[in-house]
Amino acid sequence: MNINKLKGKKGFTLIELLIVIAIIGILSAIAIPTYLNYVNRAKDSEAHTNLGAIFTSETAFSATNSVYISAGAAESTEMPTIDSTLTTPTAVHPFYTPTQTVDASNGPFSCTTSNVLNATSIYSIKDGVAIATTTGTTPTGGFATMGFMPKGSLYFWYEVSTSPAANTNAPSGIASMAPVTSDGTCGGGLTAIAGTNFAGSNPQIYAMNDYSTTPTLTLGHSF
Repeated sequence: MNINKLKGKKGFTLIELLIVIAIIGILSAIAIPTYLNYVNRAKDSEAHTNLGAIFTSETAFSATNSVYISAGAAESTEMPTIDSTLTTPTAVHPFYTPTQTVDASNGPFSCTTSNVLNATSIYSIKDGVAIATTTGTTPTGGFATMGFMPKGSLYFWYEVSTSPAANTNAPSGIASMAPVTSDGTCGGGLTAIAGTNFAGSNPQIYAMNDYSTTPTLTLGHSF
């Protein structure tokens, strides 16, 4: 072996390695937050898409029944209360839990004010409503009745509340989203809400109503 040839070969100096590491660190500091923002924007788009679908479903339902319908109680055993104090990240979840069954064919539809959940009972889903298996009542109403049943996993929770009269302004001042207690109540106006909390640091609530078809961010910040 020629020792002189080995002595003539050069490697990277410590300064050169430090420069390369510094460059990689700078690129990572720029690229990673940008990538995360793109991911979060994609999550935000779910709320816009589904609130638009809910509005379309409610509009079609209103054209047939002359009223809007409330929804969300069927999810309330899973949905957390979302407000400005929430620090627990929202888990990715299905629209309905795997143990629930959905039957949207039961009819005819009728408005009700008594579809209140009982936390001590076991529930299944009929017409998008959680009903106790120990009773003979079959309340109607909910997301399945209006025809909104998204598939796959979601980042947001959804609910719809109704009001006696139509709304005259875009939604504002909505800073909390508590699980609703009933489905199938009717009204001349509606407010649809989507809520989540990314990474426990940005609780968000998007809202839209029958006056404004554009989802409005009423809590948190978008990406």
